[in-house]
Amino acid sequence: MDGKKKIWAMAILCAVASVGFVVPAGAEETMTHDLDEVIVEADRNTLPGGFVANNDRVGILGNIKAIDVPFTQKKYTEKTIMTFYDPNQPLNGTLANTPSIRIGSTSPMYTDFSMRGVNMNASHYYINGIPNMFNQTRSIPAYILSSVDIVSGPNTVLNGATFSNNGTNGTDAPAGLLNGTTKRAAADPVTRYTQRFSGRSTYTEDLDLGRRFGKNNEWGIRVNAHNEDGGLSIKGADVRDKSIYINLDHQDAKSMTNIFGGYYDWKVNGGQRWLSASGVTKGNLAEAPNGKTDLSFDGQTKYNHGMLFTLNHIQKFSDKWSGFINGGYGHYSEHKNDPNSGSLTLGDNGKLSGKFRDYVSDSKSSYWQVGVSNKAAIGNVKNDLSFAVDYFMYKSKAVNSGSAAGQATIGGDLWNGVHIIGTPIAAADIDSVGYSKEYAYAATLADRFEFGKASLYAALQYRDTETESASGAKVSKDSLNPTFAIAYKPVKNLSVYASYAQSYTKPVEVSKSYDNAGEIFKPIKNKQTEVGIKYRGGEILHSLAFFELNQGSYIKEDNPGGKIGEIYTQNGENKFKGVEYSLTGKVAPKWNVMGGLMYLDGKREKLAKGSEHLEGRYATGTPKWNAVLATEYEADQNNSAIFRMNYVGKSHVNDNGVMAPDYMTFDLGYKHKTKINSTPVTLTAMCYNVLGKDYWISRGTSVALGAPRTMMLSAQFDI
Repeated sequence: MDGKKKIWAMAILCAVASVGFVVPAGAEETMTHDLDEVIVEADRNTLPGGFVANNDRVGILGNIKAIDVPFTQKKYTEKTIMTFYDPNQPLNGTLANTPSIRIGSTSPMYTDFSMRGVNMNASHYYINGIPNMFNQTRSIPAYILSSVDIVSGPNTVLNGATFSNNGTNGTDAPAGLLNGTTKRAAADPVTRYTQRFSGRSTYTEDLDLGRRFGKNNEWGIRVNAHNEDGGLSIKGADVRDKSIYINLDHQDAKSMTNIFGGYYDWKVNGGQRWLSASGVTKGNLAEAPNGKTDLSFDGQTKYNHGMLFTLNHIQKFSDKWSGFINGGYGHYSEHKNDPNSGSLTLGDNGKLSGKFRDYVSDSKSSYWQVGVSNKAAIGNVKNDLSFAVDYFMYKSKAVNSGSAAGQATIGGDLWNGVHIIGTPIAAADIDSVGYSKEYAYAATLADRFEFGKASLYAALQYRDTETESASGAKVSKDSLNPTFAIAYKPVKNLSVYASYAQSYTKPVEVSKSYDNAGEIFKPIKNKQTEVGIKYRGGEILHSLAFFELNQGSYIKEDNPGGKIGEIYTQNGENKFKGVEYSLTGKVAPKWNVMGGLMYLDGKREKLAKGSEHLEGRYATGTPKWNAVLATEYEADQNNSAIFRMNYVGKSHVNDNGVMAPDYMTFDLGYKHKTKINSTPVTLTAMCYNVLGKDYWISRGTSVALGAPRTMMLSAQFDI
């Protein structure tokens, strides 16, 4: 961090962190409830303060207490999700509470973020443990979720087979994962109607209905309907979203079943924020304009509609053995008129340019997992064993007119906006192209041993992946992927651990542009080693982790004896070394906190031919410092105030010496509970970026214009 901002952020975090370490030992409590989440909502299963849950989902091993998980992982509660419901990108408000995550775009058109330096987006989200139901454009709707698990590390082995589609970063393996758990019917009936007003003119209505019924209330249904229409805080941007989701569950002494599904129809006009900045020269990155600035051309739009379905079933065979089935299907279609590749090109001193594109796509995905679990004990050793087999299929097709001869161009600047030059050319009929496909098959064996004060985690996954182009050409390769960890608890409220985890993408066949044409590479991997400590002092849980993440990549290398003189290899690598600290809990009877900071040193270790001089230098778009601190003051049971600070350090935008400045934003909110007649009503006012800071967000060799000051008012009626 830089100057006063660094000192300020560090001082605040250190002061808050120190509180948990001075509480007398007699005030410390261990959390013994491991309640089933099907009909329990938050309160009895959260850490003090209510922002973070006590149990984390560790893939096929199930739920494990937060202090015992040997990774950097958090489960944010519904309280956190709804407190930080950012109108521009609702789920981003929750992600921003994680120090390892940096939001990569404030545009309603994209869901980009980075985790420990590696770019990701909503393609990596899971919902109810099912992967790839969303995409770079469409995120999980925040209003349907009861919790969000965030794993800061490439621990995909414990979570089944996934696909590699990652929007603009299709060859990058993810650096973590996010799983959203949908709302389910609680023991008490829910009839909740919420109205929101935000931005320039956005009006939102949410209807949330929940009931349990049948013998012993074994059945439950939860319905969430959403209607949103109006102008966002970004000038020229407006959104229309109509959707409905239904969750049906059944639970008895021997089994638990959850079925979730929904349909969405979503459209956003305007909202362009993403700018390619690789060509900006040193000293010529323009200052960030007003956050409300409209960078879209007239007629820029993105339309997305689709449906999804998930199934989770657990069947108890005996006191020791159980079986599980998880599955899902998703289908979405998209049509957009926007800059080609999604971004405009930013030149020196604020000049903007680009090409128009008409883009139409259709995508389908399905996933199925079947497995068994066994809980046993041999003497004093407890053993939780799980075995699962997975199948995943993803297919997509698209037509794009962006590279058409004579295509219209886009011109303008940061202060006067952009406009179309020439006549836009439309895309071809989408039925004129076929689907490209990706298949993945996996078998995963995972085990957790508890012996005395120690726990050992081990998992091994065999994965076979096949890709098929629209023309029918196939590429197939298998891989073996381990994950392991060890944790030790010298006392009940302290855990130390070490772990190794990895993630991967699809196999790649080398093109005819290289001497090794036809060579097929195994899925490229991200590998992470982490050592950490978790400590619960009083009513605060502290986590400290030291990590090293190696991100593999493809590079070109010389081949002097070859016909072409170059080969394509998997020898590229970026290294991210860092330290991450986080805390959550209650620092005083009326004060709750959540936050942390991360130091990250990202370097390029092995680069392509012609770029060797950059080896050992910084990774672009990777600030060394991130920090976040959220505090809540509960004056009484009916009144509370929330404050949040986010700090992002300066970072290199490109290799021309261009730096994006550091920035700090503040959010401020107030909540009041009352009654109208006999109806409980919760009134909320929230202001994001309350000081109206104008800033650049760096991402790779791109920048995105930050979000403007955004006000949101809401009224929730529990009828």
